[in-house]
Amino acid sequence: MSKAYSTYSVDLSDQNIETTIEPETPFLPPMVTLKGSFGSIQIYAANEQLAEIEYAFRTHLNGIRYPETPDQQTILNNEINQSIEEEIA
Repeated sequence: MSKAYSTYSVDLSDQNIETTIEPETPFLPPMVTLKGSFGSIQIYAANEQLAEIEYAFRTHLNGIRYPETPDQQTILNNEINQSIEEEIA
């Protein structure tokens, strides 16, 4: 017989959230807490599991190039354009 499991969904896309991680104690593993207008979600996970979650987030964010780091030439061009606009004004 297979073990039953549950799925929990919360849409955070339009909410301000506060995220904290409480370190492990002798009695409990680390705890990730997400707080928002929906209430709070607490996730207890071993450090290895937190590392897997972090890797998934990092892989996703790198895949969408977030945050996009402008190259040095773009920064230089923007500074030059701003200087020119200030001289004209």
